[in-house]
Amino acid sequence: MTTPPGPTWDAGLLPDQRLAAAHVGTHARLLAGPGTGKTFTLAKRILFLVEDRKVDPHSVVALTFTRAAAYDLRRRIYDELAGRFAERPTVATLHSYALRNLLHNAPRLEALPQPLRIADDWEERRIVVEDLKGLIGANADTVRDRLAELSADWDTLGIDGDAAQRKADPRFVGAWQEHRHIYGYTLRAELVYQLKHALEQRVDIELVPPTQHLLVDEYQDLNACDLAVIYSIRARGAEVYGVGDDDQSIYGFRHALPAGIRGFLDRYKPAADLKLEICHRCDKAIINVAKFVAKLDPHSVDKPLRPRAGAGDGEVRLLRFNDQYEEANAVASLCRYLIDESGHRPDDILILLRSDRYGVFSKPLAEALKTAGVPVNLNLSADTPLDTDEGRTVLAFLRLCRHGQDSLAWRTLLEVRANRIGASAVSAVYETARTEGITFGEVLSERNLVAIPKFGKKLQTERTAILRDLLATCPLLDTPTDGSQPPPLVERLTKVLDTVLPEGEQRASVAAYLNRIIVESDALTLPELLQAVSASGSETEQAMVQGAVNVLTMHRAKGLSARTVIVMAAEDEYIPGKQAGTAEDDERRLLYVSLSRAKERLIITFATNRKHQQRHTGRTSGETVRNLTRYLRDGPIPPRDGNEYVRDLGR
Repeated sequence: MTTPPGPTWDAGLLPDQRLAAAHVGTHARLLAGPGTGKTFTLAKRILFLVEDRKVDPHSVVALTFTRAAAYDLRRRIYDELAGRFAERPTVATLHSYALRNLLHNAPRLEALPQPLRIADDWEERRIVVEDLKGLIGANADTVRDRLAELSADWDTLGIDGDAAQRKADPRFVGAWQEHRHIYGYTLRAELVYQLKHALEQRVDIELVPPTQHLLVDEYQDLNACDLAVIYSIRARGAEVYGVGDDDQSIYGFRHALPAGIRGFLDRYKPAADLKLEICHRCDKAIINVAKFVAKLDPHSVDKPLRPRAGAGDGEVRLLRFNDQYEEANAVASLCRYLIDESGHRPDDILILLRSDRYGVFSKPLAEALKTAGVPVNLNLSADTPLDTDEGRTVLAFLRLCRHGQDSLAWRTLLEVRANRIGASAVSAVYETARTEGITFGEVLSERNLVAIPKFGKKLQTERTAILRDLLATCPLLDTPTDGSQPPPLVERLTKVLDTVLPEGEQRASVAAYLNRIIVESDALTLPELLQAVSASGSETEQAMVQGAVNVLTMHRAKGLSARTVIVMAAEDEYIPGKQAGTAEDDERRLLYVSLSRAKERLIITFATNRKHQQRHTGRTSGETVRNLTRYLRDGPIPPRDGNEYVRDLGR
């Protein structure tokens, strides 16, 4: 390890941040509210460990919740360490960390299909769900519910209890286990559980890298299974540094437990209780209304949150409209005013929606913004360019270049290519695999397909075409045999795309998305790229666009901020909506997170009526009347007429 020229790790830190970053000797919990610089302090702690304490960078592991967050943290650290240390700390999402360790220990994991292959979102939706519909004779909603029950068993560790505690239906589990054997996949939802199970069941599991310091960002978003993995790593000698805010635990859909960070000091003994108090993001009025919402939770850990020195007063408005059309037009007019008269760039404005199924809420908003001449980016769908037929084709070829019998990749190509191969032919391949005790990919890559009754000739023709395309594609990814360095991965992928897809908009969007994954995951090889695709779910990843007003769902706003934030449809029928109990607590915290994204101006809108399609949304679907969310009814901001507010702008 190279000796650094001098301590530079604490540049830019305020006194409370420096104190938190430089803690030594015990586990520690850094509990702090929004905008206090938690992630910045976490990055500085890593630099402190490496530069000041002379800890081997290879033994430092930082875990985040999303790929984008990992990229941001990685850049902060690597840029400062560049050129001075041969090794670098590991920064990864928990799912990618789990996948990396499962792959490293694959020979010891007999329970999982080998080679280890994770079904991504598209494959789960289009292959796993669709096939299981037929296998158990149920509709798609039922299959999704059964998969959610499986996921809940892993997340909550219900699977480790007795049979009565498990949610999953045994008949469904049997059909799924047969299906996963034939297609050779592991679900992303079970990744962390499988690592937890391996760590607890086998003494020969090797963690990569061996970990001396484990730092966990967004600790409040961990579920019971995640927490068990962290504790297992701690049991192997790691010092744990947990960073988060129990008031920002919003991922109840994956059974996140704010109790994890609340009970950290009891779980890890001895442990220091570190805090940051100064909010560097929000102006005063925004902090006040956000704190009001947070304090509605009697179980919240008390944490001071005060504005930075010199913070502005800020503006918070609660605007009432008659219906969604008035609301959308007023928001568009406000955006136009902010851009024309208040020095805002379009991307200084962030609009948040609780949800937007089928575009019911975003459609009237987008139309109003377009009419007002305001550029807009609707980042509301979980779909990506890899979910198109073109994206799937490229990804399937990449996977087959990596492993020629990849069953899900073969199945994907049968589905998305123009080959007139239907469900009956696919079922015939599946039945052949089941009867012979082999995988779907082995049937297609090795067997005499002509022997398959009725569909054999057509399948044989398609296999020949796919193999021909693979012969043209895979050599582009090969490592040179003369020992020279291969071209950068981006360059090799460009050649693959040129070969597989026709020139056009779709090829460009697929290329841009793959390049983004390469950058964010720091992937240098094809296996690393495929691991990044497999380990990351699209539902929590963000894509902000410069030069446009960005419209996101509230869950995707985590970690973001903007000069002006507009929270629309803040009605009780949506927030908390149908949720009750601990799920209702998630909704209150989700509103708190959304409000605290604003730096200077926070606009909250609600309508007293929802018409047409929006009438059929929320807790009182079918009725038109809507009411302000309960979390703001007795708050510090009185409602006012939204149309009047917009008319008064600039006066």
